[in-house]
Amino acid sequence: MKLLFFEWHSFMNKGIERGLKELEIPYDTFFYQFNDWEKDDAFLEQFRAYLKAGTYTDVLSVNFSPLISMLCEELGIVYTAWVYDSPLHIRNLESLKNSCNRIFFFDRGQAEEHHKNGVNAMHLPLAVDTGVFRINASKREKEDYRTDISLVGKLYQTEYAYFTAPLQGYTKGYLEGIVNAQGKVYGGYLIPELITDELLAQMNADYAKVATDGFSMGRRELEFMLACETTGRERYMALALLSAHYLVDLYSTDVDKRLEKVRYRGYADYYSQMPLAFSQSKINLNISLKTIRTGIPLRVIDVLGCGGFVLSNYQEELFEYFNVGEELVVYENIEDLFYQAKYYLEHEDERKQIALAGVERVKRDFTFRERLEKMYPKN
Repeated sequence: MKLLFFEWHSFMNKGIERGLKELEIPYDTFFYQFNDWEKDDAFLEQFRAYLKAGTYTDVLSVNFSPLISMLCEELGIVYTAWVYDSPLHIRNLESLKNSCNRIFFFDRGQAEEHHKNGVNAMHLPLAVDTGVFRINASKREKEDYRTDISLVGKLYQTEYAYFTAPLQGYTKGYLEGIVNAQGKVYGGYLIPELITDELLAQMNADYAKVATDGFSMGRRELEFMLACETTGRERYMALALLSAHYLVDLYSTDVDKRLEKVRYRGYADYYSQMPLAFSQSKINLNISLKTIRTGIPLRVIDVLGCGGFVLSNYQEELFEYFNVGEELVVYENIEDLFYQAKYYLEHEDERKQIALAGVERVKRDFTFRERLEKMYPKN
């Protein structure tokens, strides 16, 4: 095997490289940042020449690139992608079915869905390299990141109001019913089943009356918008409720003026600032995007890898890979989120013991070496 690791400005690059070195798998790296993951003639020309000159047998990337898959299919090279996004942010899904592909999804539910559609899709949870996240900071630096509760991530502010404004009352009410139903269900993803052909037809008939550009809402676009809207509402409610009682920090480029008591900290660099935020927050929230059906988001693994305490929404795989209540904590609804946060802020010893058990779990069972061994078994 002659491996080329394709890198872009993604997470996990350092961990994957260290894992490859530990396993003594020889590899080269190629860095490129796409502007468009599905159309880039300059990249195709450059990468095709590089693959041919290096006589590579395998290409590895974080997340799936249709352009890389196209070239690997053309040149008879095995293409392995490890996906940490949900959903995949590509328009044309046909390239997923290329015979060269081996696609590992962190979310079992997502892997199963793609497998049904003829994709060589497999399930592989994410990993963390705790060595990458060594926190060498002064007491003063750590003090700046100390807080009761923090959330790192988007507020998922959508254009839901804009896209529902032209719709008839019944259609608008139906969409609101989908959002409300999904918001009340933890551990199940209802949205795809509730988007019917009749709903899309009615929506697009309403848009045709007001749109001059021929706009049409697609199924995937509507599903993603509704999932983001549901997630955004949950994150808003959680932050509003908790910040009324505790010191809450938000690390994000998003701002919501209604969250007056939240302390906005801006973007947190993945390797230098994020580990401090995770380790110095008494409680780290994980409120997953609703499109993640069963999987454990990278944020959970990273928080634990930094020695932080995780309070997460229900995800099926959390109960498969962790001792919930001993290595991290899961809430059942917004009310339960508040009471769990209150309890663990008042019980410091329990909170620290859970965080300690959590970091030991990921050191043992969530290593890049172990994951890469499954991707590239020696036999």
